[in-house]
Amino acid sequence: MLENKIIFVAGACGRIGKALCKKILQSGGAPILADINENNLKNLANELENEFKKELLSLKLDITSKESLNSCIDEAFKKYTKIDAFVNSSYPVGKDWGKIAYYEASFEQICESLNLHLGGFILASQEFVKFFKKQGYGNIINLSSIMGVFAPKFENYENTTMQSSLEYSVIKAGINHLGVWLAKELFNTNIRVNTLASGGILDNQPANFLEKYRKCCASKGMLEAADICGTLIFLLSDESKFITGQTIVVADGWGL
Repeated sequence: MLENKIIFVAGACGRIGKALCKKILQSGGAPILADINENNLKNLANELENEFKKELLSLKLDITSKESLNSCIDEAFKKYTKIDAFVNSSYPVGKDWGKIAYYEASFEQICESLNLHLGGFILASQEFVKFFKKQGYGNIINLSSIMGVFAPKFENYENTTMQSSLEYSVIKAGINHLGVWLAKELFNTNIRVNTLASGGILDNQPANFLEKYRKCCASKGMLEAADICGTLIFLLSDESKFITGQTIVVADGWGL
């Protein structure tokens, strides 16, 4: 579905990013691997190049830096002479992320979370829109979460050390609306913008949480990263060329 398409993947070394890069290769496309962690980037590039026998471009990227974004865009264009799509699966966090309950967080800690994550997504979209306008076409997909669409199920977190962070929900809701705003503003530019709001992704969560979460879903419960990649490949392909401004939920019915 993605023959000859060049897909820039930010957050390529994360759970979803890694699964997506592999799926892009399986679908005939070429992923550009971008992440802030150079060691993880090297390992991912080696793994995928060995498996698919294809040389890949990997770039250190900080989505909160305009200079880093533009440098990576320039490097990608230099190699491929085009970028067909940008997927942002980044997950930038501050030093206190996940450690402090909402009612205990300082103003500075709240701002750090919002600035890094939501601010980074806004900045990255800004720079890729500029590039896509010069190119004459483009496709942006931002990764979000069901926590930005629905109210949390706080009862699922009882008797665990996990929490549903207010900042996280606000950030993801902001990313959802970022896609709507951009898609409308970019009418008649041949650039489309969509958001995928995924359900929870398996990552060694405690059994009692997984059991409660499963009861909220239609068939599986917590998803694996690969479970949302089919939808992403569809959104990256020309089969979805008339879909823009949508927040597509892939969550096994969690919100019903």
